[in-house]
Amino acid sequence: MKRIAAFALSTLTLAGAAMAAQLEKPTGLCAATEQNYFSCRTTRSRWIGLCGNSPRQLHYRFGTLRRIDLDYPASGDRKHPPFLYAHYMRYRTERVEVSFRNGNADYAVFDYREGRSRRAGVRVATEEGRETEFPCIGTIDSRLGALAGTLPCDTDNALNGGSCPEHGQE
Repeated sequence: MKRIAAFALSTLTLAGAAMAAQLEKPTGLCAATEQNYFSCRTTRSRWIGLCGNSPRQLHYRFGTLRRIDLDYPASGDRKHPPFLYAHYMRYRTERVEVSFRNGNADYAVFDYREGRSRRAGVRVATEEGRETEFPCIGTIDSRLGALAGTLPCDTDNALNGGSCPEHGQE
């Protein structure tokens, strides 16, 4: 009987520790007061975050939970180019991108679904023609679709087919 009680107690202790670890598991780079539009961990042990108090006040963040490598736009920067929205959908396929330009690089936070497969992350392309992709691993928290109609349409993005008729030309 003592063995059963000890086993039950150790099982409850382990279950409690596992639940506590899940509660403490980081959910990304967004502040508690911000809406999380996109968040995931990358293969390079970094986090991608697209956060904001509203869709018009977005911030892109890239880095670790202890150190942000890039926070765009920088605090107080009111002259940054806008975030742009692109969307494509057909049967069993949906592709969404939110893009912006920072310095000499173009960034695209993307979430692509086709059938049962999904690919998401951020792609960075420089003027020199170098392109790097940081794919997500594990859980992907994406609400990029909520930005449709609130961000300007990216008419140069092939996903939009040259226009955004469902959301208008912003």
